[in-house]
Amino acid sequence: MGLEARLKQLESRLSSRGILLERSYDPDECITHLGLDPVAVREAVQSTGSSIVVAVSAMLGIEPREFARLLKEKANLVRW
Repeated sequence: MGLEARLKQLESRLSSRGILLERSYDPDECITHLGLDPVAVREAVQSTGSSIVVAVSAMLGIEPREFARLLKEKANLVRW
């Protein structure tokens, strides 16, 4: 599942529980918040044929599984 799809899925779960988000998530904003250039991430995805999560985690120097775990952890904090 791509990062954008996962964020939308999490947003949908939160809204179904009556939790209102201040604003919807823009994948480019999230990538920029991580200190990366969204254009460079997209180019890496196209050149390697990998997912955005794999490209971002490689650019951050984190294993993809660890990156996904950290994303889930942060998303769970939002729920509470």
